Amino acid sequence: MTVRNRVFRTLMLGAAACAVFTFFAAAPSLAQDGEEARTEFDESLVPDSGKTVKDFVPAGWKIEEDVKGDLNQDGVIDHALKLIEIDPDPKKDEMVDLGRALVIVFGGNDGLRKAAVAGKILQCTACGGAFYGAMPAPANVSIAKGVLTVMNDHGSRWVTEVTYKFRYDEQPGMFILIGFDYVSRDRAEGSVTSESTNYLTGKRITTTGKGKKTKVTNSVVSKEKFEIGSVDTEEWESQATTRLGLD
Repeated sequence: MTVRNRVFRTLMLGAAACAVFTFFAAAPSLAQDGEEARTEFDESLVPDSGKTVKDFVPAGWKIEEDVKGDLNQDGVIDHALKLIEIDPDPKKDEMVDLGRALVIVFGGNDGLRKAAVAGKILQCTACGGAFYGAMPAPANVSIAKGVLTVMNDHGSRWVTEVTYKFRYDEQPGMFILIGFDYVSRDRAEGSVTSESTNYLTGKRITTTGKGKKTKVTNSVVSKEKFEIGSVDTEEWESQATTRLGLD
């Protein structure tokens, strides 16, 4: 079961628990959307350079947020453009599943240039499950001390949060994953299952349980390098879910 389909399953369970008729009416269409293929972002439509950030936005998409910061430590402001599909019918009174993509643009004295594109790291607007209900699920992007952080969360009683941290590596000129955190919380019982992986040190910390029954395990992982464009959040979350025995 894919992460997206699992999200929609939890959405249905949350609706049953709340017993809200209007939510039941919307749930079938949401479940159907969950079975549809995810929108594929065409990286080839993003130019290598431009004068403004709008030049890096393909037709059919718009800038949801322009996150600014110095990502390559050259003292010039760079841009992490969170793109979202344009709603074809914004007046329609129902949840619409809109895809997202992340385009990273370096600033410079001679204009802007494309640094990276990640078409599968940001969750869709309908991927939030019952935790967000009829509200669009967010996909959070931030920049601090040269580190680019992406966070997605969704669920119902069990809320899953995944966080990725990237740093620009001049050799080979890519944004490389340096950290991955997965957290699953049972909001009713208060128990937490999580893993935190540091790809710079090759160490992973796994935590299960709650209170005095909390168990912490340390393990070693390969110091493998993952470029931001290769990270598919659905696959990464699914793999972590399996490792932790939560699927």
